[in-house]
Amino acid sequence: MHLSKILLQNFRSYNQQLFEFDPQINLILGPNGSGKTNILESVFLLASGKSFRSSSQAKMINWDTYFCSVRAKLINNKNEELEIEIKLIKNLQSNLSTVTRKFLVQKVEKTRKKYLGTLKTVIFHPEDIRLITGSPSRRRELLDTIFCQTEWRYASALSQYNKALKHRNELLNQIKCGQSSKTELFYWDQSLIKNDNLIHNFRTSFVRSCNNYFATHSNPQIRTISIKYHASILNEEKIEKNFQLDLSRGHTQAGNHRDDFSFENSIFSTADKNLAFWGSRGQQRLAVLALRLAQINYLEEAYDDTPILLLDDIFSELDPEHQELVTTVCRNYQTIFTSSEPDSEKIMPHAKIIQL
Repeated sequence: MHLSKILLQNFRSYNQQLFEFDPQINLILGPNGSGKTNILESVFLLASGKSFRSSSQAKMINWDTYFCSVRAKLINNKNEELEIEIKLIKNLQSNLSTVTRKFLVQKVEKTRKKYLGTLKTVIFHPEDIRLITGSPSRRRELLDTIFCQTEWRYASALSQYNKALKHRNELLNQIKCGQSSKTELFYWDQSLIKNDNLIHNFRTSFVRSCNNYFATHSNPQIRTISIKYHASILNEEKIEKNFQLDLSRGHTQAGNHRDDFSFENSIFSTADKNLAFWGSRGQQRLAVLALRLAQINYLEEAYDDTPILLLDDIFSELDPEHQELVTTVCRNYQTIFTSSEPDSEKIMPHAKIIQL
């Protein structure tokens, strides 16, 4: 599956703009602020229904209007065309920050469940380095993003889990104040446990796939990398054991909302091999790059489908050796990457140029 063209209407800085893409390599060139990343964001939106830049969907809608549309034409391996579209509409009757999403395939509206998985993407961008040095929430968000664009079961479980967690935490505070009883937690406890189990199964399968990919990679530096998953499992025993602590703190201590993972490197002589503490900037960049390559591999193995690669001005962050590693991978996929440097054409000499 590759992206043939995309039409943006009232999306970010674009009132109405059509972009056409080569099935292989595409380079979007333009100065900072010209809207390069907006194009990548629109493709990512088509795949996941979300932005990789902001949690607010309303920010993707042009200030001068109340809705936006991203429509694309896809070509599959049989050369058949498929049209997909996502519309974002501000709810004018209530808060303008709330948005309704509409998912369409061949101009027919679909539920998110039926839509997810139509298009798959993997995005590389400079902020990826913060996956190593940043907060656990950033790493959890990565896992959620991977599955929320491919698995409606995961997306549904995550939504139900977060809803149950919110209600349970509210009940804990009411119980502490004597306004509710412990028995009222039962329904929310069961919802948490059920959805937590499904979420952890997906996350575990991804980490296992990544570590297998690293261990068998042709690059000797990547073979030294691994991911250590710090899962916070939730079950009835843990719920009961933590009750008094949950009650005193007013929020639930265990569950996937407390998960984390770390990047480790076997070359470190210390017992602690966490790249966040001991890795150089170059080693950290390579680990994040390796993670994205492993994500590509996972999507292909799990869904027998090739993702579109989106690279947001990453070559300025990579040395020539790692640039070559990326370009080698890109030759096997449709790739759209952005740059403000005209010299980037030399890195991808056969790319279709989209000049902004």
